[in-house]
Amino acid sequence: MAHAATRLPVDAVAAAARSRPNLLREIVTGLGLGVFCASFWKMHHVNERRKTEEFYAKLDAGEITVRVE
Repeated sequence: MAHAATRLPVDAVAAAARSRPNLLREIVTGLGLGVFCASFWKMHHVNERRKTEEFYAKLDAGEITVRVE
């Protein structure tokens, strides 16, 4: 009886090749990873937009100035 720790990577690849792919699991995994990554991308853009809006609000209020060199 072989333990999982003593299995060679070649045996794991062969076992994976024998099993059929689970289409539903692949779709759910892909959607989950996509939503996870998209949420971080969206948060990044929301933060950048907030910074830009704060900059222009301060510029309009006269709290800061911009000097062109």
